[in-house]
Amino acid sequence: MRKVLIGIVCCLFCAMLMAQEKPDTAFQKLYQRYYQLFGTNQKKEFYKASAEIQKHYKKRGDLLTYYKFRQNEIFYDTQFGEPYKAIKKVHEMMEDMKEDGINRYELVYTTLGAIFETRGNYRMAEHYYLEAFRNVLPEDTATLVHAYAQLASLKVSREPDKAWEWNERMGVLLKESDPFYKVYLVLKGEIYFFKNEKSNFLQIKKVYDECTKNTPRYNNYGYQIMDLMQKVYEGKAHEALRLLEKDIPDLPEISRCDFRIQIYDMIGEEYLALKEVNKRRDLRDSLNSDMIFNNINEINAQVGLSKLHEKAAKEREMWFTVVILLLVMALGLIVSRYLVRRRYQKRIIKQNEQLEIALSEAKESDRMKSSFIEHVSHEIRTPLNIITGYAQIISNPSFKLNEEQRGMMLQAISQNTVAITDIVNDLLELAQDESKERYRREDTITINTLCRKIMADAEKKNDKHLRLSFQTKLPDDFTFQSNEAGVEKILRQLVSNALKFTEEGQVELFTHESPDHGCVRFIVTDTGVGIAPEHQELVFERFYKVDSFKQGFGLGLPMSLKIATLLGGNLAIDKAYTNGTRLVLTLPR
Repeated sequence: MRKVLIGIVCCLFCAMLMAQEKPDTAFQKLYQRYYQLFGTNQKKEFYKASAEIQKHYKKRGDLLTYYKFRQNEIFYDTQFGEPYKAIKKVHEMMEDMKEDGINRYELVYTTLGAIFETRGNYRMAEHYYLEAFRNVLPEDTATLVHAYAQLASLKVSREPDKAWEWNERMGVLLKESDPFYKVYLVLKGEIYFFKNEKSNFLQIKKVYDECTKNTPRYNNYGYQIMDLMQKVYEGKAHEALRLLEKDIPDLPEISRCDFRIQIYDMIGEEYLALKEVNKRRDLRDSLNSDMIFNNINEINAQVGLSKLHEKAAKEREMWFTVVILLLVMALGLIVSRYLVRRRYQKRIIKQNEQLEIALSEAKESDRMKSSFIEHVSHEIRTPLNIITGYAQIISNPSFKLNEEQRGMMLQAISQNTVAITDIVNDLLELAQDESKERYRREDTITINTLCRKIMADAEKKNDKHLRLSFQTKLPDDFTFQSNEAGVEKILRQLVSNALKFTEEGQVELFTHESPDHGCVRFIVTDTGVGIAPEHQELVFERFYKVDSFKQGFGLGLPMSLKIATLLGGNLAIDKAYTNGTRLVLTLPR
Protein backbone atom coordinates (compact mmCIF):
# COMPACT_ATOMS: atom_id res chain seq x y z
CA MET A 1 0.00 0.00 0.00
CA ARG A 2 2.95 2.36 0.46
CA LYS A 3 3.51 3.16 -3.21
CA VAL A 4 -0.21 3.27 -3.93
CA LEU A 5 -0.84 5.68 -1.03
CA ILE A 6 1.79 8.14 -2.29
CA GLY A 7 0.13 8.11 -5.70
CA ILE A 8 -3.38 8.59 -4.38
CA VAL A 9 -2.29 11.47 -2.14
CA CYS A 10 -0.86 13.33 -5.12
CA CYS A 11 -3.74 12.49 -7.42
CA LEU A 12 -6.35 13.58 -4.89
CA PHE A 13 -4.44 16.81 -4.42
CA CYS A 14 -4.52 17.34 -8.18
CA ALA A 15 -8.19 16.48 -8.33
CA MET A 16 -9.05 19.09 -5.71
CA LEU A 17 -7.12 21.72 -7.63
CA MET A 18 -8.85 20.73 -10.87
CA ALA A 19 -12.18 21.30 -9.19
CA GLN A 20 -11.12 24.91 -8.50
CA GLU A 21 -10.27 25.62 -12.15
CA LYS A 22 -12.80 26.83 -14.68
CA PRO A 23 -14.21 23.98 -16.81
CA ASP A 24 -13.28 23.49 -20.44
CA THR A 25 -10.11 25.57 -20.21
CA ALA A 26 -6.74 24.63 -21.70
CA PHE A 27 -5.24 24.58 -18.22
CA GLN A 28 -7.88 22.15 -16.92
CA LYS A 29 -7.05 19.85 -19.84
CA LEU A 30 -3.41 20.08 -18.82
CA TYR A 31 -4.48 19.12 -15.28
CA GLN A 32 -6.38 16.13 -16.62
CA ARG A 33 -3.38 15.07 -18.70
CA TYR A 34 -1.10 15.42 -15.66
CA TYR A 35 -3.54 13.41 -13.52
CA GLN A 36 -3.56 10.58 -16.09
CA LEU A 37 0.22 10.52 -16.54
CA PHE A 38 1.06 10.38 -12.82
CA GLY A 39 0.41 6.65 -12.50
CA THR A 40 2.16 5.73 -15.76
CA ASN A 41 5.78 5.27 -16.76
CA GLN A 42 5.56 7.84 -19.58
CA LYS A 43 8.29 9.95 -18.01
CA LYS A 44 8.97 12.34 -20.87
CA GLU A 45 5.30 13.39 -21.16
CA PHE A 46 4.85 13.57 -17.38
CA TYR A 47 7.89 15.82 -16.81
CA LYS A 48 6.71 18.11 -19.63
CA ALA A 49 3.22 18.46 -18.11
CA SER A 50 4.71 18.91 -14.62
CA ALA A 51 7.03 21.71 -15.82
CA GLU A 52 4.12 23.57 -17.45
CA ILE A 53 1.98 23.36 -14.32
CA GLN A 54 4.84 24.53 -12.07
CA LYS A 55 5.50 27.43 -14.44
CA HIS A 56 1.83 28.41 -14.29
CA TYR A 57 1.66 28.60 -10.48
CA LYS A 58 5.01 30.33 -10.11
CA LYS A 59 3.89 32.96 -12.59
CA ARG A 60 0.69 33.44 -10.58
CA GLY A 61 2.75 33.84 -7.39
CA ASP A 62 1.18 30.76 -5.75
CA LEU A 63 4.52 29.44 -4.45
CA LEU A 64 3.03 26.93 -2.00
CA THR A 65 1.11 25.15 -4.77
CA TYR A 66 4.19 25.45 -6.99
CA TYR A 67 6.33 23.62 -4.40
CA LYS A 68 3.64 21.00 -3.84
CA PHE A 69 3.80 20.16 -7.53
CA ARG A 70 7.58 19.96 -7.27
CA GLN A 71 6.99 17.59 -4.36
CA ASN A 72 4.66 15.51 -6.59
CA GLU A 73 7.42 15.24 -9.17
CA ILE A 74 9.79 13.89 -6.49
CA PHE A 75 7.10 11.40 -5.45
CA TYR A 76 6.88 10.34 -9.10
CA ASP A 77 10.65 9.69 -9.23
CA THR A 78 10.45 7.73 -5.98
CA GLN A 79 7.46 5.77 -7.25
CA PHE A 80 9.37 4.57 -10.32
CA GLY A 81 12.58 3.59 -8.55
CA GLU A 82 14.83 6.64 -9.00
CA PRO A 83 15.74 7.62 -5.41
CA TYR A 84 19.02 9.25 -6.52
CA LYS A 85 17.16 11.71 -8.75
CA ALA A 86 14.54 12.24 -6.01
CA ILE A 87 17.20 13.06 -3.38
CA LYS A 88 18.85 15.53 -5.73
CA LYS A 89 15.51 17.28 -6.36
CA VAL A 90 14.79 17.45 -2.61
CA HIS A 91 18.08 19.26 -2.09
CA GLU A 92 17.35 21.68 -4.94
CA MET A 93 13.80 22.33 -3.71
CA MET A 94 15.06 23.01 -0.20
CA GLU A 95 17.59 25.57 -1.46
CA ASP A 96 14.93 27.28 -3.62
CA MET A 97 12.49 27.41 -0.70
CA LYS A 98 15.11 29.22 1.41
CA GLU A 99 15.68 31.76 -1.35
CA ASP A 100 11.92 32.32 -1.80
CA GLY A 101 11.33 32.59 1.96
CA ILE A 102 8.92 29.62 2.02
CA ASN A 103 9.28 28.03 5.46
CA ARG A 104 7.04 25.05 4.74
CA TYR A 105 9.68 22.44 5.54
CA GLU A 106 7.01 19.78 6.18
CA LEU A 107 7.06 19.33 2.40
CA VAL A 108 10.75 18.42 2.58
CA TYR A 109 10.25 16.10 5.55
CA THR A 110 7.27 14.35 3.94
CA THR A 111 9.23 13.84 0.74
CA LEU A 112 12.25 12.39 2.54
CA GLY A 113 9.94 10.10 4.53
CA ALA A 114 8.40 8.78 1.31
CA ILE A 115 11.85 8.11 -0.20
CA PHE A 116 13.04 6.15 2.83
CA GLU A 117 9.72 4.30 3.06
CA THR A 118 9.92 3.00 -0.52
CA ARG A 119 13.45 1.75 0.25
CA GLY A 120 12.18 -0.27 3.24
CA ASN A 121 13.89 1.94 5.86
CA TYR A 122 10.80 2.42 8.04
CA ARG A 123 12.69 3.85 11.01
CA MET A 124 13.98 6.82 8.99
CA ALA A 125 10.62 7.16 7.20
CA GLU A 126 8.79 7.43 10.54
CA HIS A 127 11.33 10.01 11.76
CA TYR A 128 10.69 12.31 8.80
CA TYR A 129 6.92 11.85 8.81
CA LEU A 130 6.87 12.83 12.48
CA GLU A 131 9.02 15.88 11.67
CA ALA A 132 6.52 16.80 8.95
CA PHE A 133 3.64 16.40 11.41
CA ARG A 134 5.40 18.65 13.95
CA ASN A 135 6.10 21.39 11.38
CA VAL A 136 2.75 21.50 9.54
CA LEU A 137 0.56 24.52 10.10
CA PRO A 138 -2.68 23.74 12.02
CA GLU A 139 -4.80 25.33 9.31
CA ASP A 140 -3.22 23.21 6.55
CA THR A 141 -5.69 20.33 6.87
CA ALA A 142 -4.68 18.66 3.60
CA THR A 143 -1.01 18.30 4.61
CA LEU A 144 -2.02 17.22 8.13
CA VAL A 145 -4.29 14.50 6.69
CA HIS A 146 -1.46 13.45 4.40
CA ALA A 147 0.93 13.11 7.38
CA TYR A 148 -1.62 11.08 9.40
CA ALA A 149 -2.23 8.78 6.42
CA GLN A 150 1.46 8.14 5.84
CA LEU A 151 2.13 7.39 9.52
CA ALA A 152 -0.86 5.02 9.72
CA SER A 153 0.15 3.27 6.49
CA LEU A 154 3.70 2.89 7.76
CA LYS A 155 2.55 1.15 10.95
CA VAL A 156 -0.35 -0.92 9.64
CA SER A 157 1.38 -4.30 9.26
CA ARG A 158 3.90 -4.05 12.11
CA GLU A 159 2.08 -2.04 14.80
CA PRO A 160 -1.64 -2.06 13.90
CA ASP A 161 -2.66 -0.53 17.26
CA LYS A 162 -0.38 2.44 16.62
CA ALA A 163 -1.66 2.67 13.05
CA TRP A 164 -5.21 2.78 14.48
CA GLU A 165 -4.36 5.91 16.53
CA TRP A 166 -2.94 7.80 13.53
CA ASN A 167 -5.79 6.72 11.25
CA GLU A 168 -8.47 7.80 13.72
CA ARG A 169 -6.80 11.20 14.01
CA MET A 170 -7.11 11.48 10.24
CA GLY A 171 -10.75 10.30 10.34
CA VAL A 172 -11.71 13.11 12.71
CA LEU A 173 -10.67 15.65 10.06
CA LEU A 174 -12.63 14.02 7.21
CA LYS A 175 -16.18 13.97 5.99
CA GLU A 176 -17.71 11.13 4.00
CA SER A 177 -17.68 13.31 0.91
CA ASP A 178 -13.93 13.97 1.15
CA PRO A 179 -11.78 12.11 -1.40
CA PHE A 180 -9.45 11.05 1.43
CA TYR A 181 -12.31 9.29 3.28
CA LYS A 182 -11.76 6.10 1.24
CA VAL A 183 -8.08 6.18 2.22
CA TYR A 184 -9.24 6.25 5.84
CA LEU A 185 -11.60 3.28 5.27
CA VAL A 186 -9.01 1.16 3.43
CA LEU A 187 -6.40 1.77 6.13
CA LYS A 188 -8.98 0.83 8.75
CA GLY A 189 -9.72 -2.39 6.85
CA GLU A 190 -6.00 -3.21 6.70
CA ILE A 191 -5.63 -2.59 10.43
CA TYR A 192 -8.47 -5.02 11.22
CA PHE A 193 -6.96 -7.54 8.79
CA PHE A 194 -3.50 -7.46 10.38
CA LYS A 195 -5.12 -7.70 13.81
CA ASN A 196 -7.19 -10.64 12.42
CA GLU A 197 -10.50 -9.16 13.58
CA LYS A 198 -12.87 -10.67 11.04
CA SER A 199 -16.18 -9.18 12.20
CA ASN A 200 -14.77 -5.63 12.38
CA PHE A 201 -13.21 -6.03 8.94
CA LEU A 202 -16.46 -7.24 7.35
CA GLN A 203 -18.30 -4.32 8.93
CA ILE A 204 -15.83 -1.74 7.55
CA LYS A 205 -15.99 -3.50 4.16
CA LYS A 206 -19.72 -2.81 4.02
CA VAL A 207 -19.07 0.88 4.82
CA TYR A 208 -16.41 0.94 2.10
CA ASP A 209 -18.78 -0.61 -0.48
CA GLU A 210 -21.45 1.96 0.37
CA CYS A 211 -18.91 4.77 0.06
CA THR A 212 -17.89 3.42 -3.35
CA LYS A 213 -21.47 3.70 -4.57
CA ASN A 214 -21.79 7.25 -3.27
CA THR A 215 -18.43 8.49 -4.61
CA PRO A 216 -17.95 6.82 -8.02
CA ARG A 217 -15.33 9.41 -8.90
CA TYR A 218 -12.84 7.64 -6.61
CA ASN A 219 -14.29 4.13 -6.65
CA ASN A 220 -11.08 2.44 -7.86
CA TYR A 221 -8.96 3.27 -4.84
CA GLY A 222 -8.45 0.33 -2.45
CA TYR A 223 -10.85 -2.01 -4.25
CA GLN A 224 -8.27 -4.73 -5.01
CA ILE A 225 -6.76 -4.67 -1.50
CA MET A 226 -10.16 -4.84 0.19
CA ASP A 227 -11.24 -7.63 -2.16
CA LEU A 228 -8.03 -9.57 -1.40
CA MET A 229 -8.54 -9.36 2.37
CA GLN A 230 -12.21 -10.36 2.05
CA LYS A 231 -11.25 -13.49 0.07
CA VAL A 232 -9.01 -14.62 2.93
CA TYR A 233 -11.91 -14.40 5.38
CA GLU A 234 -14.10 -16.27 2.89
CA GLY A 235 -11.68 -19.23 3.01
CA LYS A 236 -10.14 -18.41 -0.37
CA ALA A 237 -6.62 -17.75 0.87
CA HIS A 238 -4.88 -19.29 -2.14
CA GLU A 239 -7.03 -17.25 -4.51
CA ALA A 240 -6.09 -14.15 -2.50
CA LEU A 241 -2.41 -15.04 -2.85
CA ARG A 242 -2.80 -15.34 -6.62
CA LEU A 243 -4.58 -11.96 -6.68
CA LEU A 244 -1.72 -10.50 -4.66
CA GLU A 245 0.79 -11.69 -7.28
CA LYS A 246 -1.04 -10.78 -10.50
CA ASP A 247 -3.72 -8.11 -10.04
CA ILE A 248 -2.08 -5.45 -7.82
CA PRO A 249 0.94 -4.35 -9.90
CA ASP A 250 1.63 -1.12 -7.96
CA LEU A 251 2.03 -2.82 -4.59
CA PRO A 252 5.73 -2.82 -3.46
CA GLU A 253 7.34 -6.19 -2.83
CA ILE A 254 7.84 -5.48 0.89
CA SER A 255 4.10 -4.83 1.27
CA ARG A 256 3.39 -8.06 -0.61
CA CYS A 257 5.62 -9.86 1.89
CA ASP A 258 3.63 -8.31 4.78
CA PHE A 259 0.35 -9.55 3.31
CA ARG A 260 1.76 -13.04 2.59
CA ILE A 261 3.10 -13.35 6.14
CA GLN A 262 -0.31 -12.41 7.58
CA ILE A 263 -2.22 -14.73 5.22
CA TYR A 264 0.07 -17.71 5.88
CA ASP A 265 -0.17 -17.07 9.61
CA MET A 266 -3.97 -16.95 9.44
CA ILE A 267 -4.21 -20.28 7.59
CA GLY A 268 -1.68 -22.02 9.84
CA GLU A 269 1.19 -22.25 7.34
CA GLU A 270 3.90 -21.31 9.86
CA TYR A 271 6.77 -22.62 7.71
CA LEU A 272 5.70 -20.48 4.71
CA ALA A 273 5.17 -17.48 6.99
CA LEU A 274 8.71 -17.87 8.40
CA LYS A 275 10.07 -18.25 4.89
CA GLU A 276 8.33 -15.03 3.86
CA VAL A 277 9.70 -13.23 6.97
CA ASN A 278 13.22 -14.17 5.87
CA LYS A 279 12.46 -13.03 2.31
CA ARG A 280 11.17 -9.71 3.61
CA ARG A 281 14.30 -9.24 5.74
CA ASP A 282 16.57 -10.02 2.80
CA LEU A 283 14.58 -7.66 0.56
CA ARG A 284 14.80 -4.87 3.09
CA ASP A 285 18.56 -5.46 3.55
CA SER A 286 18.96 -5.39 -0.21
CA LEU A 287 17.03 -2.12 -0.54
CA ASN A 288 19.00 -0.52 2.29
CA SER A 289 22.34 -1.70 0.89
CA ASP A 290 21.32 -0.45 -2.56
CA MET A 291 20.44 2.89 -1.06
CA ILE A 292 23.77 3.13 0.74
CA PHE A 293 25.92 2.23 -2.24
CA ASN A 294 23.98 3.73 -5.16
CA ASN A 295 22.33 6.80 -3.63
CA ILE A 296 25.15 8.30 -1.58
CA ASN A 297 23.96 11.81 -2.53
CA GLU A 298 21.33 11.49 0.19
CA ILE A 299 24.06 12.86 2.42
CA ASN A 300 23.86 16.19 0.61
CA ALA A 301 20.16 16.50 1.38
CA GLN A 302 20.74 15.61 5.03
CA VAL A 303 23.59 18.12 5.29
CA GLY A 304 21.47 20.84 3.65
CA LEU A 305 18.61 20.15 6.04
CA SER A 306 20.93 20.34 9.01
CA LYS A 307 21.95 23.87 7.98
CA LEU A 308 18.42 24.96 8.83
CA HIS A 309 19.18 24.04 12.45
CA GLU A 310 22.63 25.74 12.46
CA LYS A 311 24.48 22.48 13.00
CA ALA A 312 26.08 22.05 9.60
CA ALA A 313 29.55 20.97 10.68
CA LYS A 314 28.43 18.46 13.30
CA GLU A 315 25.66 17.09 11.14
CA ARG A 316 28.03 16.61 8.19
CA GLU A 317 30.46 14.67 10.36
CA MET A 318 27.63 12.67 11.91
CA TRP A 319 26.15 11.65 8.57
CA PHE A 320 29.49 10.65 7.15
CA THR A 321 30.00 8.55 10.26
CA VAL A 322 26.53 7.05 9.83
CA VAL A 323 27.30 6.14 6.24
CA ILE A 324 30.59 4.53 7.25
CA LEU A 325 28.84 2.63 10.03
CA LEU A 326 26.10 1.54 7.64
CA LEU A 327 28.71 0.38 5.16
CA VAL A 328 30.48 -1.54 7.92
CA MET A 329 27.16 -2.97 9.10
CA ALA A 330 26.25 -3.96 5.55
CA LEU A 331 29.63 -5.58 5.07
CA GLY A 332 29.30 -7.28 8.46
CA LEU A 333 25.84 -8.51 7.51
CA ILE A 334 27.15 -9.92 4.23
CA VAL A 335 30.09 -11.62 5.98
CA SER A 336 27.81 -12.92 8.75
CA ARG A 337 25.33 -14.36 6.27
CA TYR A 338 28.19 -15.92 4.33
CA LEU A 339 29.64 -17.52 7.47
CA VAL A 340 26.22 -18.77 8.58
CA ARG A 341 25.57 -20.21 5.12
CA ARG A 342 29.00 -21.80 5.10
CA ARG A 343 28.44 -23.28 8.56
CA TYR A 344 25.13 -24.79 7.44
CA GLN A 345 26.78 -26.11 4.27
CA LYS A 346 29.48 -27.78 6.35
CA ARG A 347 26.82 -29.23 8.64
CA ILE A 348 24.89 -30.56 5.65
CA ILE A 349 28.06 -32.03 4.13
CA LYS A 350 28.89 -33.68 7.45
CA GLN A 351 25.35 -35.06 7.75
CA ASN A 352 25.58 -36.39 4.20
CA GLU A 353 28.88 -38.07 5.04
CA GLN A 354 27.33 -39.59 8.16
CA LEU A 355 24.37 -40.79 6.11
CA GLU A 356 26.73 -42.34 3.56
CA ILE A 357 28.63 -44.08 6.37
CA ALA A 358 25.35 -45.27 7.92
CA LEU A 359 24.19 -46.53 4.53
CA SER A 360 27.48 -48.32 3.98
CA GLU A 361 27.29 -49.85 7.45
CA ALA A 362 23.69 -50.90 6.81
CA LYS A 363 24.71 -52.57 3.54
CA GLU A 364 27.64 -54.28 5.26
CA SER A 365 25.36 -55.36 8.11
CA ASP A 366 22.89 -56.79 5.59
CA ARG A 367 25.71 -58.59 3.80
CA MET A 368 27.05 -60.01 7.07
CA LYS A 369 23.55 -61.07 8.11
CA SER A 370 23.03 -62.92 4.84
CA SER A 371 26.49 -64.48 5.11
CA PHE A 372 25.84 -65.41 8.73
CA ILE A 373 22.56 -67.17 7.91
CA GLU A 374 24.20 -68.98 5.01
CA HIS A 375 27.10 -70.18 7.16
CA VAL A 376 24.93 -71.24 10.09
CA SER A 377 22.63 -73.20 7.80
CA HIS A 378 25.57 -74.91 6.12
CA GLU A 379 27.54 -75.65 9.28
CA ILE A 380 24.67 -77.01 11.35
CA ARG A 381 22.96 -78.98 8.59
CA THR A 382 25.87 -81.41 8.01
CA PRO A 383 26.41 -82.59 11.62
CA LEU A 384 22.64 -82.68 12.21
CA ASN A 385 22.17 -84.92 9.17
CA ILE A 386 24.89 -87.27 10.45
CA ILE A 387 23.43 -87.39 13.98
CA THR A 388 19.89 -87.89 12.68
CA GLY A 389 20.92 -90.60 10.22
CA TYR A 390 22.99 -92.66 12.66
CA ALA A 391 20.38 -92.20 15.43
CA GLN A 392 17.67 -93.61 13.13
CA ILE A 393 19.86 -96.61 12.23
CA ILE A 394 20.77 -97.39 15.83
CA SER A 395 17.18 -97.05 17.03
CA ASN A 396 15.75 -99.22 14.21
CA PRO A 397 15.65 -102.92 15.34
CA SER A 398 15.52 -104.10 11.73
CA PHE A 399 19.17 -103.13 11.32
CA LYS A 400 21.52 -105.81 12.71
CA LEU A 401 24.61 -103.99 13.93
CA ASN A 402 27.66 -105.52 15.53
CA GLU A 403 29.45 -103.79 18.38
CA GLU A 404 32.11 -102.29 16.11
CA GLN A 405 29.52 -100.69 13.80
CA ARG A 406 27.44 -99.45 16.72
CA GLY A 407 30.54 -98.00 18.38
CA MET A 408 31.60 -96.27 15.15
CA MET A 409 28.14 -94.70 14.80
CA LEU A 410 28.01 -93.60 18.44
CA GLN A 411 31.46 -92.06 18.08
CA ALA A 412 30.27 -90.17 14.94
CA ILE A 413 27.19 -88.96 16.81
CA SER A 414 29.37 -87.81 19.70
CA GLN A 415 31.85 -86.01 17.40
CA ASN A 416 29.09 -84.18 15.51
CA THR A 417 27.36 -83.28 18.77
CA VAL A 418 30.65 -81.72 19.88
CA ALA A 419 30.82 -79.97 16.49
CA ILE A 420 27.37 -78.43 16.99
CA THR A 421 28.36 -77.43 20.53
CA ASP A 422 31.47 -75.72 19.11
CA ILE A 423 29.28 -73.89 16.59
CA VAL A 424 26.96 -72.67 19.36
CA ASN A 425 29.98 -71.59 21.41
CA ASP A 426 31.31 -69.67 18.42
CA LEU A 427 27.94 -67.92 18.03
CA LEU A 428 27.88 -67.04 21.73
CA GLU A 429 31.42 -65.77 21.42
CA LEU A 430 30.38 -63.61 18.48
CA ALA A 431 27.40 -62.21 20.40
CA GLN A 432 29.51 -61.24 23.43
CA ASP A 433 31.07 -57.82 23.63
CA GLU A 434 34.78 -58.02 22.84
CA SER A 435 35.88 -55.13 25.00
CA LYS A 436 38.91 -54.14 27.03
CA GLU A 437 36.85 -54.63 30.17
CA ARG A 438 36.48 -58.30 29.30
CA TYR A 439 40.17 -58.75 28.46
CA ARG A 440 41.91 -56.94 31.26
CA ARG A 441 45.62 -57.67 31.37
CA GLU A 442 45.73 -58.71 35.01
CA ASP A 443 46.97 -62.35 34.73
CA THR A 444 50.54 -63.54 35.18
CA ILE A 445 51.04 -66.17 32.48
CA THR A 446 53.73 -68.86 32.44
CA ILE A 447 54.22 -69.14 28.70
CA ASN A 448 55.80 -72.58 28.30
CA THR A 449 53.26 -74.23 30.58
CA LEU A 450 50.35 -72.71 28.64
CA CYS A 451 51.81 -73.70 25.26
CA ARG A 452 52.53 -77.32 26.28
CA LYS A 453 48.94 -77.64 27.52
CA ILE A 454 47.56 -76.36 24.19
CA MET A 455 49.78 -78.71 22.12
CA ALA A 456 48.86 -81.69 24.35
CA ASP A 457 45.14 -81.03 23.73
CA ALA A 458 45.84 -80.66 20.01
CA GLU A 459 47.59 -84.07 19.97
CA LYS A 460 44.34 -85.69 21.13
CA LYS A 461 42.57 -84.35 18.04
CA ASN A 462 45.41 -85.24 15.67
CA ASP A 463 43.66 -87.92 13.64
CA LYS A 464 45.88 -87.24 10.60
CA HIS A 465 48.99 -88.33 12.44
CA LEU A 466 50.79 -85.05 11.84
CA ARG A 467 54.00 -84.23 13.69
CA LEU A 468 53.15 -81.71 16.42
CA SER A 469 55.94 -79.90 18.21
CA PHE A 470 56.47 -77.07 20.63
CA GLN A 471 59.73 -75.11 20.50
CA THR A 472 60.72 -72.29 22.83
CA LYS A 473 63.65 -70.00 23.56
CA LEU A 474 62.15 -68.97 26.88
CA PRO A 475 62.99 -70.49 30.27
CA ASP A 476 60.19 -72.46 31.92
CA ASP A 477 59.77 -69.80 34.63
CA PHE A 478 59.36 -66.99 32.09
CA THR A 479 56.12 -65.05 32.70
CA PHE A 480 54.41 -61.94 31.36
CA GLN A 481 51.37 -59.86 32.25
CA SER A 482 48.27 -60.26 30.03
CA ASN A 483 44.86 -61.95 29.92
CA GLU A 484 45.34 -65.72 30.06
CA ALA A 485 41.90 -66.62 28.66
CA GLY A 486 42.42 -64.32 25.70
CA VAL A 487 45.93 -65.56 24.89
CA GLU A 488 44.80 -69.19 25.20
CA LYS A 489 41.80 -68.61 22.95
CA ILE A 490 44.01 -67.12 20.20
CA LEU A 491 46.63 -69.90 20.34
CA ARG A 492 44.04 -72.70 20.36
CA GLN A 493 42.38 -71.13 17.31
CA LEU A 494 45.69 -70.86 15.42
CA VAL A 495 46.70 -74.44 16.21
CA SER A 496 43.19 -75.69 15.33
CA ASN A 497 43.34 -73.93 11.95
CA ALA A 498 46.76 -75.44 11.28
CA LEU A 499 45.44 -78.96 11.99
CA LYS A 500 42.34 -78.37 9.82
CA PHE A 501 44.24 -77.22 6.72
CA THR A 502 47.25 -79.56 6.90
CA GLU A 503 46.98 -83.06 5.39
CA GLU A 504 50.55 -84.18 5.97
CA GLY A 505 53.73 -82.84 7.49
CA GLN A 506 53.85 -80.97 10.76
CA VAL A 507 52.46 -78.22 12.93
CA GLU A 508 54.81 -76.25 15.15
CA LEU A 509 54.30 -73.71 17.93
CA PHE A 510 57.35 -71.59 18.63
CA THR A 511 57.81 -68.84 21.25
CA HIS A 512 60.54 -66.31 21.87
CA GLU A 513 61.12 -62.86 23.27
CA SER A 514 61.77 -59.97 20.87
CA PRO A 515 65.31 -58.56 20.76
CA ASP A 516 64.35 -55.36 22.54
CA HIS A 517 62.59 -57.32 25.32
CA GLY A 518 59.44 -55.31 24.75
CA CYS A 519 57.16 -58.13 23.58
CA VAL A 520 56.64 -61.90 23.22
CA ARG A 521 56.01 -63.67 19.94
CA PHE A 522 54.01 -66.87 19.39
CA ILE A 523 54.58 -68.37 15.93
CA VAL A 524 52.33 -71.17 14.58
CA THR A 525 53.71 -72.84 11.43
CA ASP A 526 52.17 -75.62 9.34
CA THR A 527 52.90 -77.39 6.05
CA GLY A 528 49.32 -77.21 4.80
CA VAL A 529 47.67 -75.65 1.77
CA GLY A 530 48.68 -72.13 2.75
CA ILE A 531 46.84 -68.88 2.01
CA ALA A 532 47.13 -67.32 -1.42
CA PRO A 533 48.38 -63.69 -1.48
CA GLU A 534 45.01 -62.36 -2.72
CA HIS A 535 43.28 -63.90 0.34
CA GLN A 536 45.80 -62.92 3.03
CA GLU A 537 44.07 -59.64 3.95
CA LEU A 538 40.52 -60.94 3.49
CA VAL A 539 40.85 -63.85 5.93
CA PHE A 540 40.73 -61.35 8.82
CA GLU A 541 37.20 -60.26 7.81
CA ARG A 542 34.22 -61.92 9.49
CA PHE A 543 32.63 -64.91 7.67
CA TYR A 544 35.30 -64.91 4.95
CA LYS A 545 36.39 -68.45 4.04
CA VAL A 546 39.02 -69.38 1.46
CA ASP A 547 37.56 -72.89 1.19
CA SER A 548 33.78 -72.72 1.54
CA PHE A 549 33.59 -76.55 1.94
CA LYS A 550 35.65 -76.53 5.13
CA GLN A 551 33.74 -76.57 8.41
CA GLY A 552 33.61 -73.31 10.33
CA PHE A 553 32.13 -69.82 10.19
CA GLY A 554 35.19 -67.90 9.07
CA LEU A 555 35.31 -66.20 12.48
CA GLY A 556 38.48 -67.68 13.94
CA LEU A 557 41.09 -65.30 12.56
CA PRO A 558 38.91 -62.12 12.78
CA MET A 559 38.13 -62.84 16.45
CA SER A 560 41.74 -63.69 17.19
CA LEU A 561 42.91 -60.41 15.64
CA LYS A 562 40.29 -58.50 17.65
CA ILE A 563 41.43 -60.06 20.94
CA ALA A 564 45.10 -59.49 20.08
CA THR A 565 44.35 -55.81 19.45
CA LEU A 566 42.48 -55.49 22.77
CA LEU A 567 45.51 -57.01 24.50
CA GLY A 568 47.73 -54.34 22.94
CA GLY A 569 49.29 -56.67 20.37
CA ASN A 570 48.89 -57.81 16.80
CA LEU A 571 48.24 -60.89 14.67
CA ALA A 572 49.68 -61.15 11.15
CA ILE A 573 50.52 -63.60 8.36
CA ASP A 574 54.19 -64.12 7.57
CA LYS A 575 54.06 -63.46 3.83
CA ALA A 576 57.67 -64.63 3.31
CA TYR A 577 56.80 -68.20 4.34
CA THR A 578 55.62 -70.26 1.32
CA ASN A 579 55.60 -73.93 2.51
CA GLY A 580 52.20 -73.59 4.15
CA THR A 581 50.97 -70.95 6.58
CA ARG A 582 52.79 -69.10 9.33
CA LEU A 583 50.91 -66.81 11.72
CA VAL A 584 52.72 -64.53 14.18
CA LEU A 585 51.04 -63.34 17.41
CA THR A 586 52.87 -60.44 19.07
CA LEU A 587 51.94 -59.34 22.61
CA PRO A 588 53.53 -56.75 24.90
CA ARG A 589 55.22 -57.97 28.08
